Amino acid sequence: MESVRKIAKEGILLPAIIKGSIRHRAVVGFLIALSILMSLYAIKNSPLDAIPDISDPQVIIYSKWARSSQLLEIKITRPLILALSGVKGVRTVRGMSYLGYSFVYVIMENNADRGAVKDEVSNRLNSIRSKLPVDSQIEIGPDASSMGWVFQYVLIDEEMTHDLREMRHIQQERVKTALESVEGVAEVATVGGLKKQYQLKIYPSPLAETGVSFQELVSAVASITGEVGGRLLEVNNRDYQVRGIAKAGNIDQIESAVIGYSKNGDPVMIRDIGYIQVGYDLRRGIADFNGEGEVTGGIVIIEQNENVLTVTKRIKEKLKLIEKTLPEGISIKAAYDRSPLIMEAIETFIKTLIYELAVVIVVMVLFLKTGRTVLAPALVLLLSLLFSFLPLYLFHQTLNLFTIAGIFLAMGEMADATIVMVENCVSELAAKGAATKTERRRVIVESVIKMARPLFFSLLIIIVSFLPVFFLGPREGKLFDPLAYGKTFAMFMSTLLTFVFLPGLLLAIFGGKRALPVVKTNGLTLRWYKRSLKTVLKYKYSFLALNIIILIATFPILTSFGKAFMPEMDEGSVLYMPTTLPGMPAREAGWILQKIDGKLKKFPEVEKVFGKLGRADTATDPAPFTMIETVITLRPKSEWRKGMTREKLIKEMDSQMKIPGFVNAWTQPIRARVDMQTTGIQTTIGLKVKGASLEKVETIAKSIEALLNDYPGAKTVIAERIADGYFIDVDFDYDKLAEKGIRVDEALLHVRYALGGDNIGFIDYQGRDVPLSVQYAFDYIDTLEKISKLLIVASNGKVTPLSSVATVKVKRSPEMIRDEDGLLTGYIYIDIDGIEAGTYVERASDFLSEKLLLPEGYLVEWSGQFQYEIEARKKLYIIAPFTLLIIFILLMYTFKSTIDAILIMLSIPYAFVGGIWMQWMLGYPMTIAIWVGYIAVFAVAVQTGIIMIIFLRQALERGRSANTKQTPGDIEAAVIEGSALRLRPKLMTVSSTILSLLPVMLSSGAGIEIMKPIATPTVGGMITSTIYVLFIIPCLLTGGLQLRSRFENG
Repeated sequence: MESVRKIAKEGILLPAIIKGSIRHRAVVGFLIALSILMSLYAIKNSPLDAIPDISDPQVIIYSKWARSSQLLEIKITRPLILALSGVKGVRTVRGMSYLGYSFVYVIMENNADRGAVKDEVSNRLNSIRSKLPVDSQIEIGPDASSMGWVFQYVLIDEEMTHDLREMRHIQQERVKTALESVEGVAEVATVGGLKKQYQLKIYPSPLAETGVSFQELVSAVASITGEVGGRLLEVNNRDYQVRGIAKAGNIDQIESAVIGYSKNGDPVMIRDIGYIQVGYDLRRGIADFNGEGEVTGGIVIIEQNENVLTVTKRIKEKLKLIEKTLPEGISIKAAYDRSPLIMEAIETFIKTLIYELAVVIVVMVLFLKTGRTVLAPALVLLLSLLFSFLPLYLFHQTLNLFTIAGIFLAMGEMADATIVMVENCVSELAAKGAATKTERRRVIVESVIKMARPLFFSLLIIIVSFLPVFFLGPREGKLFDPLAYGKTFAMFMSTLLTFVFLPGLLLAIFGGKRALPVVKTNGLTLRWYKRSLKTVLKYKYSFLALNIIILIATFPILTSFGKAFMPEMDEGSVLYMPTTLPGMPAREAGWILQKIDGKLKKFPEVEKVFGKLGRADTATDPAPFTMIETVITLRPKSEWRKGMTREKLIKEMDSQMKIPGFVNAWTQPIRARVDMQTTGIQTTIGLKVKGASLEKVETIAKSIEALLNDYPGAKTVIAERIADGYFIDVDFDYDKLAEKGIRVDEALLHVRYALGGDNIGFIDYQGRDVPLSVQYAFDYIDTLEKISKLLIVASNGKVTPLSSVATVKVKRSPEMIRDEDGLLTGYIYIDIDGIEAGTYVERASDFLSEKLLLPEGYLVEWSGQFQYEIEARKKLYIIAPFTLLIIFILLMYTFKSTIDAILIMLSIPYAFVGGIWMQWMLGYPMTIAIWVGYIAVFAVAVQTGIIMIIFLRQALERGRSANTKQTPGDIEAAVIEGSALRLRPKLMTVSSTILSLLPVMLSSGAGIEIMKPIATPTVGGMITSTIYVLFIIPCLLTGGLQLRSRFENG
């Protein structure tokens, strides 16, 4: 064992680990068995999702106040934004004010402590609550992210025996309440239906004749029902609690209520001045299913970091139980379900992973010939694959297509290291020939230790090479961190098993008395390679010059690529999101929604359509009433028309949705919600105009719209019409009010209730509160002329027409006001066509900087996914050189030779060349997914370069020991010998990598769109990397050594 001790001097740790693992094989076996059980447990209990949760952590503040959007902006939204902007860990604060309600989104940094931020938000909210309107309702939204909308359902009345009011009541009281008890559910938001309302309709003239003022009426109606409690009353030696109960059980009872007294002192009841009817409250949202008419439904929002599949399964089980309790004829149908997408994505990748594993094993069998030889690398590969799920579980990583893609990328690299070690062991055993059991064991140990150091550093370099992925920006980091974790953990497990489990396994397989047959590389392949290499070495300088020309010729192609953030993943659903004209009546909007859904349902590729106009009852949905969101669930592609693609289908749908006043936008459910939460913009890219005046913001936005509509690359450019809401303004004249003796609060009370029909209180109906509104009868307020004649019944007994104290006019004012970080904001939506987002933004930015002159204090910001691509590219430009430097230092430490380190590092640009040409042929833009693919292939290229240098140096060392003074011919012969020894493992690596990636390149399925760009550089890079390792490294090394030999020999 003298040679072993000699090798061990070069590095004590690895030989000690290897020897220790051999000596304690029983302990290693026990730990392997334990790890198998733990890994199986991790796989079973790990949360599953289609993609990582890339939404930003947020806190939502939802405010309700029955005032205009302008007043809400001034009194609530703006103060909240200013108060919350300085919270530690908060990136931006975004607000939206609508008629009657507003949202404030506190968007956090990704590394922020969500609990601490939420506590600070609550504290600041409490501190400014006294400065906000007393009658406003302000609450913090549910603990859910924008990706929390995992399941949507509708209630279907098969027998048509229940109206929309009853259906909403069933949803609210039975379905919603029961579902919110399911573990993992943050909130169930009701959408559609009608909210029951008692409506008191007043006749102005009879009211005026009674002498009861409108203010008296409002006060009386507000207290029409109630309950009071007294103290104890002793009666007949027993204590009784005293209660006063006034509950109206029906409309007749309500109409009998006294509201005041006439001039003659007679009681005036509600029925004397009006009537009560059952109607419905103000509508914020409408829902439709399959174009068959309005429905009531629900949106199930799960808590952050929950297992989507597990929670969805609980939801479905609960819905089955709930359905049994519903009135006869009412069923619950799923309108949108994310779980099939998750299952399809996971199944697609598992099948691909199994195929890759099978390909690697088949390649091993074909090259290594015997089952004994294949057993060790195959077993290490299987265990590495299994064990990689354990640290993913311990580090709380969700199992999604990105984590599985990371393991997928590591497969070829894991196989290469074990193949090299096994093949080297087999070769040395074969060279030893007939030997005793002790000698065979010695040869195996020597062989393993000999390869340990370079293999360890090659595996370490592969792990280090993926460091740039961990330093990507917040959004892209969330997307690719799981991939990096998957690959890194897989490589770590492979490295651990290679040095702890593989040595003992090799002894068990090869250490017996049975001799191992000599396995040779195919003679024809080997002869062809030697002849080719000899020819290349003869014309090495010409060959090197040709390769330099190819390198140079590649750079123009590199600069020609478009830029984009990520390829879009097919979610199996389409989201149609047109923006409609403001001011559309609810009846007409519902009719249009039904027609849209009906048209979309007729497409053969469509399974079901769920349309939503406006918002659901949740703080997570800020949609205005002018926004339609129609989720189109598609059938499996096997059921599509021949030749139909997703792009063609959307184009056909778009041609059918040409509705006047509608601005179409097509996206996907998950992507849309994440984009809108992250940037606020529903299209891929857009612009935000910010400043102090809404009018100027809108003017600037319209100018940009006009400029960009004439600029190539965009299909449509639409600037938000901020002031497009229609309002009836009643502007009171203080002098005229004083002349008539009418108080301002009395006058405003008429606008709020008599004209506006606001809710004044609640009526208890069968244990639930039903809102009660007060308004003049519709016949008195259905035209502007009638509104001007509206009677003000003052408390001083005077009856005055509204026109005598106020001006009534229709005015266009902001229906919705956006506020970001304290600046009023307007959005511009851009739908690009035939160009990558990053490329369009770069060109359009230069164009706008030349054509647009901004007033002082106003700014224009681009917004959208392209931002993340730019940020990621900038970080890669900084991190990648440092990573390459670390790799170079590791190579220097491993080989103690600058020349060898440089030769190995040169494999990177050659791998880059193949990747670029392959990317160009397939027409992919430069995305983050493509960059990840390049990083992966660089690691493989370095690893194969390391192994080639090891074989070449060993061959040169053998030649030097036989002949002290090596001639140029001796050097060439030694290089050919060493290169030939590397031929088989290199061909195995290339074959297994390329063949295993072919299904990804050729197949389709959920998530494959993400993997194809990652696989593309790997396939192309492996081809050129093979040429470099098998031909260019021998050329460079031979040329350098021959020059040195000639110099030394004179």
